[in-house]
Formats: sequence, C-alpha cells, structure tokens
Amino acid sequence: PPRGGVWGPGGPAIVDTMVRADGRTDCDPASYGRHNGGFFHTDALRSGEADVATLIFWNFEIPEARAKGMREAAFFSLKEWGVPDFCQLVLMTTPDRFAEMRPIFRKLVLAMRRATGMIHQQPDRARQYYYAYVNRDGADKTTQDIIDATFTATLPAFPNDNNMSSEYYERLMAWLIDTNQVDDSKTASQIPVSTYWTNEVSW
Repeated sequence: PPRGGVWGPGGPAIVDTMVRADGRTDCDPASYGRHNGGFFHTDALRSGEADVATLIFWNFEIPEARAKGMREAAFFSLKEWGVPDFCQLVLMTTPDRFAEMRPIFRKLVLAMRRATGMIHQQPDRARQYYYAYVNRDGADKTTQDIIDATFTATLPAFPNDNNMSSEYYERLMAWLIDTNQVDDSKTASQIPVSTYWTNEVSW
C-alpha cells in the first residue's frame, strides 16, 4: 500500500477521497500505510519513508523539494480531487472567549487585513521584512534559494480579506463528517455550521 506522511485521520481521508474521485470505490482508509514525519514532508519523500505527503503547500514544499534535487517534484491540488480546500488561516477560540474578547479579535482581523494590503502594495518592503525574519543573509546557498522561491510563490497567495463563505464551511464540515473525522457525527450534522465557524468580526 502507498505510505503517506500523515498526522491522524486527516491524511488517509484525503488520500481516500482523491482515490474515490479518480474512480476507485472499493478502497479502505485503513489500508493505506502511514508515516508521521512531522512537517518534514520533503525529507520523508527523499528518504523513501513515504510515497506521498498530504497537505504540502505548493509555495513551500515544492520550492524546497526542487532546491534539494527533486527535479520531478509535483503535487495534486486537493480541490481538484474532491477534497475541500481547508488550508486556510482560521482563528480559533471558545464561544466564551469569543464573546469576551470580540473587540480585540475585531482589531486583530483588521490588523491582518491591513498587513495583507501592505504586502500587495509594497512587495519589496514585505520581502525585506521576511528576509530579516528568516535571517536569509545568514543562510547557506540552498536555503537562500528556498527562501527566495517561497517568498515569490507566496506573495500573490494572500487573500484580500479574512472571511470565508458559509458554503465553504458547510462543505468542509460535510466532508469531515463523511470521512469520520468528528467524534459525534450525528450531533455535528445537527448543529448549524455558523454557530462555530463565523465571519462576524470580519465585516
């Protein structure tokens, strides 16, 4: 069986969804081999410990893999194979803390939105901040190449604001239930998604 770099049930669920989208219906997530290499996906593939890595980012792992000599490094886009694109920045808290700190969370979202605007409007300035943060000047040549490629690929990926459509969250939750990634699927299916995934402080 293929071995994947996974953390928990999410990895096999992703692979299984993609396999089914490709036409195979008699598959079992438990049949997929598992390897937990943490966030070191490229190392797991290069060492042969894993045949496929789930949840890699085209703007991070692909530049890294190519800089480390994997000339044929490539990826399957999850959303093209039936998997919700859940690799989004989602701020999480409890209902009580959300109610208590709502004004603070609102300020945080607005600050993130302003930062995104600055990134799009002043890319050279953003590059300077990023290079200083990761200490590019003190890195070796391979790492510098990875840093350069990562920044170039990431720059256009920032969204204009920090809200997601209700349909997005509903589709994501339905997939989590269908793939047995929630503890109580019956209860989860009866709770309106908007009660725990909300854009309230984004407006």
